[in-house]
Amino acid sequence: MTETTASRLFRLRTSYVKHGRLAYLGHLELIHTIERIVRRAGLPFAVTQGFSPHMRVGFTSALPVGTSSDAEYYDLFMTDYVPAPAALDALRASSPADLAPIASGYLDVRAPALTAEITRALYRIDLDLAVRLDVDADRLERDVSRLLEQGRIPYMRGKKEKELDLAGNLVSFAASQVSRGRLALELDTRISNEGGLRPEILLAALDRLWAPAGSDFEGPIVSRGIQDFERIPRYSVCRTAQYAEDADGSLLSPLRTDEPSPAPKSVSSVPSL
Repeated sequence: MTETTASRLFRLRTSYVKHGRLAYLGHLELIHTIERIVRRAGLPFAVTQGFSPHMRVGFTSALPVGTSSDAEYYDLFMTDYVPAPAALDALRASSPADLAPIASGYLDVRAPALTAEITRALYRIDLDLAVRLDVDADRLERDVSRLLEQGRIPYMRGKKEKELDLAGNLVSFAASQVSRGRLALELDTRISNEGGLRPEILLAALDRLWAPAGSDFEGPIVSRGIQDFERIPRYSVCRTAQYAEDADGSLLSPLRTDEPSPAPKSVSSVPSL
């Protein structure tokens, strides 16, 4: 297929999940998998110009390896119009269940890219705690607040020293007791050009905070995507929603619904620092 002028292109936005074993796909692997899905679906995709032409498709911000999602999106540019329900049916028939499309709709070709438009993301973290760790939902909220007072959490990613701007990226949070020894933490976060909140770094900081008195840590927190914690033997992270924001701060669906989505309910708001 050949590159087409913007006036002849159609931009189909699709929401989909990333569940199960496919949560362990890296971002490049995810891109290649979606491209194969589009080809199997037989949709008339557009391609870029240049020495290495490729499918014109845009994605939301990358998820850390191992993080699942109920609400991912991609924009597929097509050379011919296909009714959105028919395109969605074709994508569903060509997708594995753990990358199942949910909905599709058209938007203006010249609208902002997904990475520029989406500025909020919600996460749910389920934590199974060590047997002798005395942490309940109230303490979890207090300890997240303690980390917020620090503002930033330093960590290493590869050989680069980085900082997680917790105060700048965390809008609100809420903890709940799921069962004995199991907690849930829900986060409403900001996404910007500088990046977004990395839940595994927050968990690593909590893991250190819950260490016995006198514990000596070697070096900074290291971002590995899938972390190995001492006091959190098992955990799972899911991105449950993504939103754009209106001028008045209302949260809007990236699929261009007419009505703004309600703000997520939360019992704890981030204090001004």
